[in-house]
Amino acid sequence: MKDLSLLAKLLAEEDIHVVHRKQPTAMFDVLNRELSLPIWKDMSKVVQDLFTLHEVGHALWTPLEMMKKVKEENISHSVVNVLEDVRIEKAVQLKYRGAVKIFNSAYQELLNGNFFETVGKDISNYNLIDRINLHFKHHTDVPFSTEEMVWVEKSNKTITPDDVIELAKELVAFIKENPDSQGKTPDSEGLEVADKGNPSMSNDDNQDEDSVENQEYEMPGDSDSEESEETSEEEKSGGSKESDEKSEETDEKSDDVGSEESEEIDGEKSESKESTVDRADGGSDGNSDMTITAATDTASRKNAESMLDHTAPNYEYASIPKVDMKKVIIPTTEILDIFKEHYLDQKKNDGDTYWNKTLEELNKTKSDSKKAVSYMVKEFEMKKSADAYARSSTAKTGTLDMGKLHTYKYNDDLFAKVTTLPGAKNHGLVLFLDWSGSMSTNLVGTMNQLFNIVWFCNRTQIPFEVYGFTNIFQKDGTYGRNTDGLAQNFKSGDLVLDVNLLNFFSSKMKIQQQNDMMHYLYMLANRWNRRDWRTDGYPYQEPKCLSLGSTPLNDAIICAMDLLPAFKKSNGVQKMHTVFLTDGASNPIRNRYVVYSKDGHVSNDKQSIGYGKEIFTDPTTGNKVNRIDFGNGREYQTKMLLSLLKKKMPDMNIVNFFVAGSGRSGKISYDDLRSVIDWDMCQSHHEMQNMVKKCNTDNVLIVPKGQGFDVTYILPGLSKLDMSTELDLEDGVTYNKGQLKRAFGKMSNGKTANRPLLNNFIKMVA
Repeated sequence: MKDLSLLAKLLAEEDIHVVHRKQPTAMFDVLNRELSLPIWKDMSKVVQDLFTLHEVGHALWTPLEMMKKVKEENISHSVVNVLEDVRIEKAVQLKYRGAVKIFNSAYQELLNGNFFETVGKDISNYNLIDRINLHFKHHTDVPFSTEEMVWVEKSNKTITPDDVIELAKELVAFIKENPDSQGKTPDSEGLEVADKGNPSMSNDDNQDEDSVENQEYEMPGDSDSEESEETSEEEKSGGSKESDEKSEETDEKSDDVGSEESEEIDGEKSESKESTVDRADGGSDGNSDMTITAATDTASRKNAESMLDHTAPNYEYASIPKVDMKKVIIPTTEILDIFKEHYLDQKKNDGDTYWNKTLEELNKTKSDSKKAVSYMVKEFEMKKSADAYARSSTAKTGTLDMGKLHTYKYNDDLFAKVTTLPGAKNHGLVLFLDWSGSMSTNLVGTMNQLFNIVWFCNRTQIPFEVYGFTNIFQKDGTYGRNTDGLAQNFKSGDLVLDVNLLNFFSSKMKIQQQNDMMHYLYMLANRWNRRDWRTDGYPYQEPKCLSLGSTPLNDAIICAMDLLPAFKKSNGVQKMHTVFLTDGASNPIRNRYVVYSKDGHVSNDKQSIGYGKEIFTDPTTGNKVNRIDFGNGREYQTKMLLSLLKKKMPDMNIVNFFVAGSGRSGKISYDDLRSVIDWDMCQSHHEMQNMVKKCNTDNVLIVPKGQGFDVTYILPGLSKLDMSTELDLEDGVTYNKGQLKRAFGKMSNGKTANRPLLNNFIKMVA
C-alpha cells in the first residue's frame, strides 16, 4: 500500500491524498484530490500499477468542469467515459514511457483472466462502444468496419477534454443513424444500446442529478449506475451524531462522505453523501435520447469486486489540519486585560481582603523560592560544566612544551596539548498546562511548581512559553464552545479541533506582567483550595471565559505541530523541550471535515470517526500512523498524534508530568497508577504496589515511554506538591555537629525533591 501511495503522489506531481478502501475499483475524487485504491487480494503487482496509473491520469488531466458540461449537455456518460479513458491513458504513456509496458502486460493479464468476460465470445456482436473500449484495452483482432475505423482513429487523436466531449456528441449521433454499430447482446447479462422508452435498458431511474461537481473516475469499468441510490437527509449528514456504542456493522460501513462511491456491505447498499451525485459512469442520461452502456464495463466491475479483500478492515482516514494560530492562541495581553477588568471589579464590590491575602502568600512563595531557585541554577550550571568536561577532547598542538623538554631522554610526549570543550546548545521550553476541571484540587500546588519554572527560565535566559489548553474560551467573555474556523482552508478528512491555547507566560513578557499574571492565576487557583474564608476573604469568581473546562490534550498536540517549529525558529533554539502537564486522559477527537459540491456550490459538513480503524496523516511531512499499532486503550489517539509530532521533530524531548494523586492526602493509590501505566509495563500486583510506594516516598515516579511520551513523570497531588522546606530543628533542643549536618542536608535535598517539575526539567536540559 505504501508503495502504491508513493507512486501515485510522484506520478500525479502533487500531494494528492491516497487512501485504501474496500471498494471494487480505483477512484479519483476530483474536488478533494483524493485517490481511493481498493484493498486487493490475489492481484499481481503489474495490475495494481495499472489501476494506479489510470487514476493518476484522471488526477493530472481530467478537470472538474468536464463532467459538469457532460451533465448540462445531456451527453452519454458511457461514451464520454470510454473516450476519456483512451485520452488519459495515452497521455500517461506519453509522459511516463515506462508505463507502456505496464499497460500492455496488465491488460493482457486481465484479458487472459477473462476480466472483461470476452473469452469465447464473438467480439463482432458487441456494440461499438464495447469494441472501442476493448481495442484500447489491448484486445487483439477487434473487428471494425471501414466506417467504424474512422471513430477509432478519432478516439486516438483527442487531446483536450473538449475534444472528448465533441467527439462523444458526434459518436452518439453516428450510432443513432447506424443501427448496425449498436451490436447484439453477447449474452443475457450484457447491456446494449436502448432508447429511453425501454425500461429494461434504464440503469437508474432514480439517479440524483442535482450535482456532478464531485465526480469520481473509476477503473477499468466505469458504469456503476445501478449502485447509485437516493439517500435520506440523515444519511447525508455523515453520521455525526453516532455514539461510541455504534455497532460493528456500522463500523464496517463506508466512512468517507467526500468520496462518492457506494459499497455493498452484508448484502445491503451503503451510500455516502456524494452517492447522489451523477458519476462518471454509464448511469442514466437523464433526458438524453438514448443510453449507451457496455457489457465490458459490467463484467469488469463484477470481477473487480471479486478481487477485493473482504476480510480487510474499513479504515477511517483523517488528516492533521493546518491550524489558524491567530484564532487558537489567546495572547498574554488579552488574558491580562480579562483578568484585570474582572478582578478589579470583584475587588471593588467584595473588598480587598482576598486580593491582599493571596498577594501576600504569593510574595512569600516567591521569597522562599528565591534561594531554592538560586541553588538549583547553580546546580544546573555545575551539571552543564561537568557534562561539557566529560565530552571534552584533548589533542596535540604540534608546538613543543618547553616545560617537558628536559625529559626528552625518556619521554616521547614533548608537545603541548589543547583541550576542546563542545559548544553548549541553546535550549527552549514550551509547556502545555491541562486547564480542566479535574485539576482544580491540585491547581495551587501546580501553580507554585509552574512559577518556579518561570523564575528559573528567567534566571538562565531559557526562552519559554506556557499555554493552558481548554475548550470553553469565548471571545465575548462567556462560557461556551466554538470550534468553527480553527483550521485554515480545511479539506475533506481534516480533523475538527475543539481547543484554545491560553498563553499564560512567555519569556518575552515584562517582569511586571509576569507578576500580575501569577497573582491572577494564584487567586483563581485558590478558589478551590481549603481555606478559612472568614480571615482570608471570600474568593473571587474567575472570569467565565477562563474557567476550567475539559481536557483537549489531543487537540493541543495537533496545535503543537505548527507551534513548536515556529517557536524553535523564532528563538534560535537548537534543542526543544516540550512538556505536557496533565491529570487525566484526553478528550477524543470525534469528527473530521467533509467537503462536497452540491448544486454548483462547495459546502462542508462534519463526520464522526473513532471506531477502531483510524489512520492519521500529517500532510506537511507525509507521515502516517495506524491505530492498530498503538493498542486499544483510551489513549490510542494521543499515542498516534505524539508519534506524528515526534516524527516531525525527532530531536525534541516530549515529556508528560502527570499529577495522579487524589484525595485529601494527595497520595497516589493503586488505581491511580494503574490508570496511567500501560499494562505491559507492570507484571504483577506486588510490582505495582512497590511503584506506588516509591512514587509517594520520592514524590515522583519516572516511567520511560509512558503513554507515548519520551518519559512520564508521575506526581502525587495536594500537599505533596507543596514546596515548603524548613530546617527540621526543635526549639530548646541541643544538636551535635552530625545532627545539624543531616538536618541541613535534608533541607537542601528538599529544595529539589519538593520541586519535581523544575528538578527533572533541569536534569533534562543539563
